Amino acid sequence: MELIIIGALPADSVAHETAEHLKKNAVLLRRLFEFGTAHRHAADPDQTGCTPFEAWLVQRHQFTPAPGQNAGAALAPILVPGTKVNEAVWLFQLAHFGLTNTGAHMLTATDIAVTEEESLALYDSAAEIFAGTPFTLTDHTPQGWTVAVPDDFDLPSLSPTLIASADLAHVWPQEDAFKPLRRLLSELQIAWHHHPVNEARRDKNLPLINGGWLFGGAAPAQLTPPATTMPTVIRDLEAVHRTRQWGHWLALLPSVEQTLTLELGKALEAESAGNPVTMPFRLILTGEDRWVDLSLEPTPALLKWLPGKRKQWKQWWSQ
Repeated sequence: MELIIIGALPADSVAHETAEHLKKNAVLLRRLFEFGTAHRHAADPDQTGCTPFEAWLVQRHQFTPAPGQNAGAALAPILVPGTKVNEAVWLFQLAHFGLTNTGAHMLTATDIAVTEEESLALYDSAAEIFAGTPFTLTDHTPQGWTVAVPDDFDLPSLSPTLIASADLAHVWPQEDAFKPLRRLLSELQIAWHHHPVNEARRDKNLPLINGGWLFGGAAPAQLTPPATTMPTVIRDLEAVHRTRQWGHWLALLPSVEQTLTLELGKALEAESAGNPVTMPFRLILTGEDRWVDLSLEPTPALLKWLPGKRKQWKQWWSQ
């Protein structure tokens, strides 16, 4: 059995305080940490172009990068399976761009809850704008719009989720080669300002959909489909981890423990059926620039919660 908790590893600056909280108030997580074998994996977003969860996902697909490609380039063909094997996949995901006290920032389509109906309506209106650029809209998918790019286009891929944690001034492509892309995004922003989709969102006090983010560049042939099913993904901590709201992060731990308890209970019920040995258990925990792979071997069911050899889990909890 496998589960993954996005945002489960706090920043090093609060690791000690959160560890003390876990010891007292997150009994199940603490027990899993104490008796699991941990393997730490570095995933520096400056190198991968994506979040640690996304880097784990790319590794799961055994991505073979071409020269100059980062891990983030593989996200587009992973998110949009079924595209032509040897053709690079570029994905355009809708977003909201806005200004805050700390600079220009982006909210992803998930952050602003873009519906499929909104995406389809904006896709239709964008087709004419794309037609006057070097870029071509090729398909509408639930994960975003696929785009054909010029042969010499070489944008370093950065995932929207990663960009949503950054100041756009530091990641926005400034080179002359990307002027056509910047012009396209500006034209979309102008055209969509009074689009019926955004007028309806204004009435509901929702963030406007005033642009999008282009990423990808890898081809499906560079990936190997995973042999196992996707683990259960627990996202309770993802948003507050990204915004570093550690008090809220701690407050959400009970809901994570509840989900873990339910998933473990379902798996044990399905697997045991009179067998006194539990299944192997693997828990993936992601942070800001790494993930930890925590594994627990099968244990006789009657003994599974009794004391065993405890691990020094605080050694990997912090950086």
